[in-house]
Amino acid sequence: MRTYLLELKSKDTEPIDWKKGLASYLRRSYGSGQWSQFYNEKLADELNGVRNNANGELAPEALLEQNLVYYAFLENLHLRLGNNSGQLKLDFTWYDAEYSGNSQKCSQHNVVLEKSCTLFNIGVLYTQVAGAKLSGDIKESVSYLSKAVAAFRFLSENFLNSPSADLQAENTEFLADIAHAEAQELFVLKLINGQDPVKQASLISKLAYAVSNLNEKCSRFYEEAEENSTGYGETKWRPILKCKVHFYKAVTAYYHAIFLEQQSKFGEALAFLKVANASLISSLIYKIHLTDSIDFQGFKESIEIKEKQIRKDNDYIYHDIVPQTVELEVVKSMDAIKSPGWPKQLEPYMEQVAAKCDVLFKGIIPMEIYERESIYSEEKANFLRKKIDASETANWEYTSFVEFTNLPKLLADLEKRYKSGSLQAINNPEVELMKEQLGSWSNAIKSSPFRNIDDQMGLIVSKRRKIMDMLPLLSSAQKENIVKLKSALVEASKSDERLFSLVKPYIQEINLLKDDVVLWNKFNNFAINKAEQPSLLDVDDSKVEKILEKLRSIKQLAEDLRLLKDERSRNLEELKEALNKDDITKTLLLHGKKMDSELKQVFESEMEKFKPFGSRIEATIFKQTSTINDIKFQLDEVFKLSGFQNTSKIEMESLEECKAFVDKLNVAFENFEIFSNDFPKGLAFYDSLLKMSRDLLLMTEQTEATNNQTSSSNAELLSTGHKLQNLSISDSQPEIPPRTYAKGISSLPPGPTPGAWSFSSPQGRPTVPPVPPKPPASLASRPLDYDEQELQKNPTSFYNKPSVFDENLYSKFSG
Repeated sequence: MRTYLLELKSKDTEPIDWKKGLASYLRRSYGSGQWSQFYNEKLADELNGVRNNANGELAPEALLEQNLVYYAFLENLHLRLGNNSGQLKLDFTWYDAEYSGNSQKCSQHNVVLEKSCTLFNIGVLYTQVAGAKLSGDIKESVSYLSKAVAAFRFLSENFLNSPSADLQAENTEFLADIAHAEAQELFVLKLINGQDPVKQASLISKLAYAVSNLNEKCSRFYEEAEENSTGYGETKWRPILKCKVHFYKAVTAYYHAIFLEQQSKFGEALAFLKVANASLISSLIYKIHLTDSIDFQGFKESIEIKEKQIRKDNDYIYHDIVPQTVELEVVKSMDAIKSPGWPKQLEPYMEQVAAKCDVLFKGIIPMEIYERESIYSEEKANFLRKKIDASETANWEYTSFVEFTNLPKLLADLEKRYKSGSLQAINNPEVELMKEQLGSWSNAIKSSPFRNIDDQMGLIVSKRRKIMDMLPLLSSAQKENIVKLKSALVEASKSDERLFSLVKPYIQEINLLKDDVVLWNKFNNFAINKAEQPSLLDVDDSKVEKILEKLRSIKQLAEDLRLLKDERSRNLEELKEALNKDDITKTLLLHGKKMDSELKQVFESEMEKFKPFGSRIEATIFKQTSTINDIKFQLDEVFKLSGFQNTSKIEMESLEECKAFVDKLNVAFENFEIFSNDFPKGLAFYDSLLKMSRDLLLMTEQTEATNNQTSSSNAELLSTGHKLQNLSISDSQPEIPPRTYAKGISSLPPGPTPGAWSFSSPQGRPTVPPVPPKPPASLASRPLDYDEQELQKNPTSFYNKPSVFDENLYSKFSG
């Protein structure tokens, strides 16, 4: 038994020039100077060739392949253009399939029309290829028809309100049902034409009933079309569908009767054979177009033979009662066709043209994609900022530890002393380190031009007085500017008070650091420095080798610590490079219709590829902390082995007093260092206010002189006023930003001051507390915005760019 597949016709089209359309679009978008860098003439020419081939005279399989490739190009273009495809200004012209001899023309600028018409032709070509494969393996024909179902179904659900009759949703849904029914029919025929269909009678009856139902659904389309005075396809399609409805009801009843016979239900089997015969007779009036495909007479004879056989057996042997009526509904319809989704069918072709589309359409990016890319870029920036902050904190801890311990020099000195056996080898390393620190701080303060605090305070007061003396001399027209100058002075004065409050409590300590004689006399007065040095004969030589072994171990740990820092920096640079190279434009185009909540999941998935970099950075930080602790522990063991921790109680107390003395000088030096870094900015600030006051005073004097001149000199006055109009002050008030030194540095008791170690000294090496400090809890608990981060890095940004310096903030002067 064979079947007849309806012959679907494809749509025809007029040629278009993609090269011209793309070049024109890019020229309008980027200008005549830059558009060419986004244009690839070779690929544009290839796109023209693919379209021409897709609508050419090739064999169905070749045409199908070209149409699928062309549709993939269109899909990539549509993802970029969206609803703005009219900007290409190309006329896409298509003709309806010629079923009734009246093919209507449809033209639009929209790429959606081009896509839908191409997809329609793909569905038609699937059915044509399926028909060509009937002489071979029916499985291939079933597969192609299943794909046609998906293509037409996608058309009916996604391309609505089309001006083309072919693309009306009800028509494409009808074509999908036809392809579905034909695929199911071929599946049934493969079983019927198999080796032993009788053994699969139950399955065949269920599948055949589905064929009948699907064809009946297609027939109802014509009944509804008659009511609405519409129709689609050729006139012979309706009788063909009607014939298949009744014929496959007959097939259903026949094979269900065989199944009942196998179940020893001979009476019911006879009743269904009557139904099969009646359905077959009903199909004969529509058979005119199917006589060459379906053997109606042979099937009728099969029904009669089977009925005669079962009746004879029932009359002579089984005597089963034959029901008066039976219903086909007792047979459960089974649909064997599972159509692959259209997007899934398109995937391999999208991958095939992806690289070419990225080049060909790289200049076509919708604005919403840029907006979403900016959101993703912020996600990347936040991730990078966290890793940079963590890395900088770790680097800071590393630098603090190394500088505090002066680790390379300390290890070299200790190793040299213990190897040489000199008397210096028994000096306490802690005391030696404190001496070095005091010398460094003293040199830094003595070389500073701001070492005399009182002189600097007097300098500020004199500048402030000069400004105040000029304000009363300004004209009443400058009242607004006078108020703003006074306000700036008040705010600057408050900032000065905070600045000087850093060093005022430590004047004595700063003066001490300036005087070498007094400083070293006081330091050497501690008992720890007066203790009688033991004889070399008392040194335990048995411990020297252990100490040297510990020092070698510490040197290796110090090298590991340096390598960890280098590795962290390298990982951070690799992370930056990966973030810079990352481009998810293609991903965003593919997910262009997703909601923001869904896009967030996409972003999270994309960010996963950067987590290995972050993990490596975190690993170096964890390893660094562990290594620092190991170094501190082994240094402590070295000090224990050297015997310095076995000193007398008096010496220990003296050592603690010495440490307290050095710690207080440490606080004084740190505060002075902040003061010396900030004070020049304050001087520049007052100098600018002073210059501004002088300019305003000059303006006032010129105005008063000009008012006494004749009207002929008014033009000169206007010119002068225009030149000086940038010297007035704006409506913006300068604000003093919060300072790091205002948060309790000056009030800290003597001892290590973790807050001071974020400042570096160009004049002397700062010291650090024994344990590398952590960032303040207030900073770790919440993210800082840009302004807060800037103030943490540069507490004197008020003096760097105060609002009174911005000429855009000056009010306009009018004569």
